[in-house]
Amino acid sequence: MMSSPVIREVLAFAPGDARRVSTWSNVPYFFCQALERRGIRVIPVNIGTDRILQAVYDGAWNYLRRRGITRSTHSYYRSRLHDRIGRMRIAHALRKYPHAHPLFFTFSFGTSDPTRPYTLFCDMTYERRIRYFEGRPPEGRELRTIRREREHLEGAQRVVALFPELAEHLREHYSERVRYYGNVINMDQQELAIDTRPSLSGPPEIVFVGRKHYLPGLYALLEALPILNASRAVPVTLHVIGLERREIDHVLPEHVHLHGYLDKGVPQQRSTYYNILRRSRLFVNPNPQWGAFSASLEAMYLGTPVVLFPYTEFVRTFGTEDRFGHYLEDNGPDHLAAVMARLLDDQATWTSASEAARTAVAHFTWDAYVDRFLRDDPSSAQAAYQNTCPTNTTKGF
Repeated sequence: MMSSPVIREVLAFAPGDARRVSTWSNVPYFFCQALERRGIRVIPVNIGTDRILQAVYDGAWNYLRRRGITRSTHSYYRSRLHDRIGRMRIAHALRKYPHAHPLFFTFSFGTSDPTRPYTLFCDMTYERRIRYFEGRPPEGRELRTIRREREHLEGAQRVVALFPELAEHLREHYSERVRYYGNVINMDQQELAIDTRPSLSGPPEIVFVGRKHYLPGLYALLEALPILNASRAVPVTLHVIGLERREIDHVLPEHVHLHGYLDKGVPQQRSTYYNILRRSRLFVNPNPQWGAFSASLEAMYLGTPVVLFPYTEFVRTFGTEDRFGHYLEDNGPDHLAAVMARLLDDQATWTSASEAARTAVAHFTWDAYVDRFLRDDPSSAQAAYQNTCPTNTTKGF
């Protein structure tokens, strides 16, 4: 097979505007910025949903779910109508930019032109999301979406997985075209350049980052906080980023500040977000299935130890050794409070964890990631996958 041509232009298809930092956890924004720093022209194409259509369509499905009529995760984004609209936008962009490489920040779309190689990049397949988070097999309309997704995965020249476990799973079905280049910190250049670390001076603060699907972890933390503060002269303050009071069906103890969603695209909100991360002595998300992976990397880069459950993708990325925070055995409030107290009160342990956290992610930059992406030749996928997908999961954390 001949080597692929050098990429000089990229069509960035994203579920939203790839130039907006708020689109899909900041990933398209930082990926495209790094491409442009390499002199590559990026043409963003929005294949996201129409807000009015989505509101009507999803409103009906949300009603059915509330009434217990269905448990389906189906939504307008996964619908046939949106699929048709997305395909039209894709076809138009492919005709307009015949020499640009199509890069999709989703597994839900691809090209129908067999002569136009394309790359898929995402964090999880729809089927895996249902099986992992819902704990059941997909059904009904979910299966239709999964069949379309499999067609796109089958047609891609290169499939890039953001996580190692996902890469291994995809490789079972799509063989040597699957890539794993490591992970990345979603921070811009100016934030990466500020070398400030948290310290043990000043009032103690901790931070939780997560949206509604992380509520079980937040509730565990809200129950642990009064236990932690019961015998402390200076109470620990908890900052909650990503949730508002109306979304939380739980009594809030003292010393909790809710900040809601903070948009990095708004300078003041971005400043608030990073100021909280820099001040916080611990990043805590005791959600059993997933612990805000992207935000935890940002915290680690800033030297903040993390308290998390050892969920699969985190362990596959960093290993099983408990060096830059703590892997929780359970999310009972007494255990969680004891773990936080030990890390906050033992200066030597905290300092060691802080330094190890920063070191573990210091190389997770978007520039390094995009360099690997650009150097990689999909025609030699077997070697590329073996060289980039880690197999040692016994060291690092």
